[in-house]
Amino acid sequence: MIPKVVAFGYKNYAVLNKKRTAQCLTCAAHITDGDATTSNFVRHLKLHKVRYEEYQRNKSITNDAQQPAVSQFFGNQDGQKMRGFLGVTAHYFEKDEERIELKSNLLACDRFKGSHTAERICEQFEAVCDEYSIKNKIDYIISDNAANMHQETVDAALAKKQRLQCFAHTLQLVVGDGLKETKGTTSSLAKLSKLSSLLHTSTTFKDVFDAEFGEQRGIPAAVTTRWNSTLRQVKAVLRCEHPKLCRVLEKAGHKELLFTAREWNVLKELVDIMNPFGEATDLTQGEKIVTISSVVPSVLSLNHHLEKLKPQVRFLSSLVRSLQVSLKKRFGGIFINVKMATLTQDGTTAPFSDPVYLKAAALDPAFSLMWIDHHVLVSLEVKAEVLQHVKELILREAVETEQPTPCVDEQENLGQGEGLFAAYHKRKKKDVGTTPALQLSHYLHIADGQNVLLFWAMNMKVLPSLFKVAITVLAVPASSAPVERVFSHGGIILRPHRAQMSDRLLTNLVFCKCNAL
Repeated sequence: MIPKVVAFGYKNYAVLNKKRTAQCLTCAAHITDGDATTSNFVRHLKLHKVRYEEYQRNKSITNDAQQPAVSQFFGNQDGQKMRGFLGVTAHYFEKDEERIELKSNLLACDRFKGSHTAERICEQFEAVCDEYSIKNKIDYIISDNAANMHQETVDAALAKKQRLQCFAHTLQLVVGDGLKETKGTTSSLAKLSKLSSLLHTSTTFKDVFDAEFGEQRGIPAAVTTRWNSTLRQVKAVLRCEHPKLCRVLEKAGHKELLFTAREWNVLKELVDIMNPFGEATDLTQGEKIVTISSVVPSVLSLNHHLEKLKPQVRFLSSLVRSLQVSLKKRFGGIFINVKMATLTQDGTTAPFSDPVYLKAAALDPAFSLMWIDHHVLVSLEVKAEVLQHVKELILREAVETEQPTPCVDEQENLGQGEGLFAAYHKRKKKDVGTTPALQLSHYLHIADGQNVLLFWAMNMKVLPSLFKVAITVLAVPASSAPVERVFSHGGIILRPHRAQMSDRLLTNLVFCKCNAL
């Protein structure tokens, strides 16, 4: 994998004898660095101030998981070129008499030139909405946490449409905060990174490793912008028996990479701590499944998981504490809404405070209101208040979306119609079972872990008022995965030998690929 700084500012990249070499695109100087470092490349790029500032701006954007739901932004890289594109996806339910299906379509993947300010991004986004005449049909817009997407600026540009943050990106920031504050994992992860790099650059070591563990065993490279790739890397090395791995490293002459017993146990404890974070990330990155309903249960479950680990961990207690502090800070709105935290004093809106998260969790029969009993760590009285609050949120929206049935005066109908007893048929009792409150009560009684799409397909006529609320909130994606897949397709299409492909052709090919039936 080519490091980002090298891919941005250099060409003719090569790795030889544990050394990285590349030629500067600006001054043609040849730069050399170690096989696991990039400090020389960064230091040289700083000599070209304008180029380095451009790299920093690009880095701040591409490091973020992206998307408005309707989705957001990316910088595409193809060899020596950098091209900016704006991707917009739409997510909605399609229903017929017997089933409902969550659909996702790419609306635009257009070239984006110039500075990546929030105003310019919003202008192009609004143009896409106008093209499809969907401006008044949008319920929520999902965007990232990048510096150029500040809440006030974006909300003003998007006319106060409801904007939500990307869950996966925020969770990655939580993990980053925890690892940043923890020194106990440094030596273990450093050795692991060098070991993985060695497996991907040295055929001699790879042969020795394969002879001991088999050709199907390996240690994947970690991606700096995806923390769960590090988790997969740790799991992969732990599948190798510690004594055997030590023998392989000694035989290959890499004793400096031997893991001590403490370092090995640190990696095991790291997996125990981070496994639920990986599960939460995977749950919220689907495209054809409901994801937003997992946000509140995941956050509260992670907090409960960390709380239970506090007295159990031996080596990484600081990681557990840092993760919990960051979780409560970056998902503060959820903890405030379930009364596990108090409102901020500065008057700012806490992140993830939108009630859509509570409504989505409650209207997914896989979760219903069970997360309140298990993971809202407050007294029983406060839990009852939270439960009542969630019910009121759902009922309020159900009443707002309900179509009132016109009341017909019986006297006006008296004598009308045909037949001797026609008047009797006009006196129909009101069906009290269709009120939103009774529908909610019935829903909570029958919700028992069913698949959300199958459940609402079967009960859309039985629970009509709740169904309207459900398809509004459950269609919202929790993460930026859909739009990131768009640019993954773009990266596959735009290989180095196609570097001269025009913007329009690339856009059309990506559009066809992502919208293929």
